[in-house]
Amino acid sequence: MADADADGPLGTFIRPATRTFFGAPPVDDLSALSAQVGFIGVPSDQGVIIPFIRSGASGGPRLVRETRTRLRESRSDGTSAGWFDIETERHYLEGLRLADCGGAIVAAVGGDHSISFPVGRGVADVFGKVDVVHIDAHPDFADTIYGSKFSHGSQLRRLSELPTTGNLTAIGLRAVDRDQYEDMKRLGVGFASTRAVLDEGPEALVDRLVRPAENLYVSIDIDVLDGALVPGTTLPEPGGIDYRQLRALLEAISRKGRIVGFDIVETSAAQADLHTAMTTAWLMVHFLTAIFVGEASPTRRILEGAAS
Repeated sequence: MADADADGPLGTFIRPATRTFFGAPPVDDLSALSAQVGFIGVPSDQGVIIPFIRSGASGGPRLVRETRTRLRESRSDGTSAGWFDIETERHYLEGLRLADCGGAIVAAVGGDHSISFPVGRGVADVFGKVDVVHIDAHPDFADTIYGSKFSHGSQLRRLSELPTTGNLTAIGLRAVDRDQYEDMKRLGVGFASTRAVLDEGPEALVDRLVRPAENLYVSIDIDVLDGALVPGTTLPEPGGIDYRQLRALLEAISRKGRIVGFDIVETSAAQADLHTAMTTAWLMVHFLTAIFVGEASPTRRILEGAAS
C-alpha cells in the first residue's frame, strides 16, 4: 500500500507495540542480556491430563503479558520506573533491570505445572543445590498418572529425584490422594494443608516449615487461592487461601534464602478471566518486591554486596 497523505484524513498506520511482561524490553539474544530478572513465557499444555482435566494454560502467558499493573513502564535506559504502593507510601522496584526472555532470576510464567520440572532443573544446573517450595492446592507428587511420569501432577516428584534438590516443602494442600500423602511422608517432604495456613498464619507456618537455604526455587500454582478468586485456572478448588495470605507466604519465603528462580502457573486462556490474569500479574509484582526490596531479603543483601 502506498504511503497515505499525512495531511489527509488517514495518516500512517500505527503498529501495536510488542506485549511484554510489565513493559520489560524484549531480549532475543541471550548473549546480550543484562538484567536482574528475566521473564519467560512458557505456553505449555503438554502436562495436562486430557480429557479428565480441562486445558487452556498454554494461553496463560499471553493473558499475563496483556494485563496491566502499575509496574508497566520502562525508562529509556531499560530500567523499570517501578510502582507506588499507597499502603506503605513507598515506591518499589525503581531502577530494576527487567527483560522478557531469561536472566539472573528466572521468572517462568506458565503454562501448566509440568513446566516446573524442566525450569527448576535448569536453575539448579546453574546454581547447584536448590531447595524447592511448592505452593499449590495439589501435591503434584504422583509417580505416574496414566503411564506418564511428566504430567502436571508429577513435577514435584520429579524434582525430588534430582541430586541437586535439597529440602522440599509443599504449602496450601487441600485436594490430595492418599498415596501421594503417604509418599510425601515416606520421602521426607515437609507439607502443610490450607487449614494449617489459616490456623497458624502464613509467617509462623513458613518459619516452622521452610528451612533457611542458600538457594530457593519457588513454584506457585494459582489454584492455591480459593476457586472463587481464580476461576480462570485449570483445576480450581473451593476452600483456599486469599490473596493477602498468599502474598504473606511469599514475603516470608523471600526471607528464607536467595530466590534464584520461580514459576507461576495454571492461568488458563480456555476459561479466560481478567481477574485471574491480573491476580497472577500482581502476585509477580508483589513477590519481586519482597525479593528485591524486603528488609530481611537474602537476595537483596547479596545484590547489595555485589554492587559495593
